[in-house]
Amino acid sequence: MGVTRYDIVEEAFREQSLPQSELSILTGMDSSSYLISDPQSRVLAIRAFTHSSTEPWWNTDTRLNQPSYNKVRLAWQSHRFTLVPARLYNGQQRASFLETLTKIQESETVLADPLPELDAFLVYAINQQRLSTWRRAFVGCRFYHAMTPILHQLAKLGQQFGRPAVFAYLRGESIYTIGIDRNRLMFCNAFKAPTAKDSLYYLLLTYQQCGWKAQAVPLYIFGELLADAELYRLLYRYVRQVNFITDTGHLQWGEVASEHDMHLFYDLAALQQYH
Repeated sequence: MGVTRYDIVEEAFREQSLPQSELSILTGMDSSSYLISDPQSRVLAIRAFTHSSTEPWWNTDTRLNQPSYNKVRLAWQSHRFTLVPARLYNGQQRASFLETLTKIQESETVLADPLPELDAFLVYAINQQRLSTWRRAFVGCRFYHAMTPILHQLAKLGQQFGRPAVFAYLRGESIYTIGIDRNRLMFCNAFKAPTAKDSLYYLLLTYQQCGWKAQAVPLYIFGELLADAELYRLLYRYVRQVNFITDTGHLQWGEVASEHDMHLFYDLAALQQYH
């Protein structure tokens, strides 16, 4: 088993009540995280941990070994995705949209998640055996790409703002950057960014690609970044308005989770409140 990055358990957590609860899991090649909430949308537990790409991580956690949850959402974290305008999308040819960007292996299947609020489809590839294993482990789970519920929430924020905004999602050594102008998706991409300067470069590239000035358009950050991090200090040299996203919807956070910054859990909160 890998390293547990954080493990939050609220006093209200009871294993016997898990069949009435909802479970949302974000998983990638080498790390996963999950959130459990009860029928009243109270957050009961949050855990994030690393693992090897071949490890059956769901078998080593007693909370994930439960016979059933009321609802399970599972989302795949990967850089290999693209967004296709709905007017151009053809479900029977969805692989062709991805083939121009990445090589699709014979062992992979190509899926697509609708994003009606952005008038688009998110197309992505995943190993078929891995997907089948997860569907057996979490019978009846709803499966998405991790960016689908996030873009769903950011699209709603963009409409509320009524003006252009750049968003940055940091997880591990990756940064996902998004530009939204009201209900228009201007830019969305994922980058490997092992250093703060790498992340800064890709954020400024996002402003450039959208045709916006960093001194005029605000930046909203969520994911694994704290205010004392090098990247946060660098951003203030180039971006006038830097904000953490703290609105996590209707979820109710307990005393233990509330000791942490809410933007750390925005990805899990977005998934937990999706469909």
